[in-house]
Amino acid sequence: MKHFARALALSLVAATLLSGCSMLTASGRREHAYERYVRKSSLGRVKQQKRVRFAKNTLPVMQPTAPMVPTEASGPESVTDGSEQ
Repeated sequence: MKHFARALALSLVAATLLSGCSMLTASGRREHAYERYVRKSSLGRVKQQKRVRFAKNTLPVMQPTAPMVPTEASGPESVTDGSEQ
C-alpha cells in the first residue's frame, strides 16, 4: 500500500511540474499572453455594450421645437476688396 501511495504522490508531483513546462517555452508564453488578451478584450467589449445600452435607456426625451423657416438667399456673394467696380 505504501508503494502505491508513493507512486501516486510521485505521479501527481510529476504532472504538476510538467503542466508548468509549457510556460517555459516562447510559444507557450505567447499562447498564454494571447489567451489573456482575448479574455480581456472580450470582457471590455461586453462592458462597453452594457454602457451603451444603459446610455440609450437614460437619454433625455427631446421636445420638438418650432419649425425653422429658411431665409431667402440672394445668391452667392463674391469676395473682393471693393476697389474694383
